[in-house]
Amino acid sequence: MDLDELKKCNLAITHNGLFHADDVFSAAFLKLINPNITIIRTNDCNEYEGLKFDIGMGEFDHHMINNEIRDNGIPYASFGKLWRKFAPLVYGNYVFEKIDMLLVQNIDYSDNTGSNDTLCYAISSFNDFTGDGNGDLEFIKAVEFASILLSNMIKNAVNNYNDEKQVMDIYNHSKDKHILVLDKYLHFKDSLPNTEVTYVIYPSKRGGYLAQAVTISSDTTKLKKPFPKKWLNKLPKNLTFCHQTRFLIGANNLEDIINACKLAIMEE
Repeated sequence: MDLDELKKCNLAITHNGLFHADDVFSAAFLKLINPNITIIRTNDCNEYEGLKFDIGMGEFDHHMINNEIRDNGIPYASFGKLWRKFAPLVYGNYVFEKIDMLLVQNIDYSDNTGSNDTLCYAISSFNDFTGDGNGDLEFIKAVEFASILLSNMIKNAVNNYNDEKQVMDIYNHSKDKHILVLDKYLHFKDSLPNTEVTYVIYPSKRGGYLAQAVTISSDTTKLKKPFPKKWLNKLPKNLTFCHQTRFLIGANNLEDIINACKLAIMEE
């Protein structure tokens, strides 16, 4: 099934009984692409014609012996297979890769291995373990919840992608390549690790200014150059605080925080 076919598809089939984050987020994702699609939960998928996920041993199932595994060792579940197929076409590679790393892989791993995952546990809690119903109403509520989370994550990733482009434009036009000053906070964690920037300065929503140390890569918290350790015990003049992990400092005005960053760069 391609994207055009999915947008025209009237029916998607998944398993009945207890539901998990995999089939719930799969349904939520499908309904984001095609709000008119109807999700049917059944134990006999051959009874219906439509897209099948998490059941049927087809393209979007993962219960077969030769199920695909990512290069990092995480097996695909149904959500991962749907996300891999359609997300790059709908949202682009940045959003696809970011949410695959932050959300989809965790759900896939938990569903395939039974490992503990807070979000998967939260989704599972929507099940009615004591009632005699078929669970369809609870499934709908869980899908609505997952839809809010997923759509918010997609919006944030799109915003971050646009921010990153602005940040690189500012960097390319900046004279100081080590201390980057922004007029407002913009997401920079994906692009600046590959540049000369050591510290980023931006206005604080609480007033004053913040300076943040840049990480060595986008997928770690390890910093290129943490703010000096001695600042934890004695702040330089005109600084208001230094975070205990030394990734963030604050000051009341721009000049003071620029000077603090210059001083930090010179420190051994």
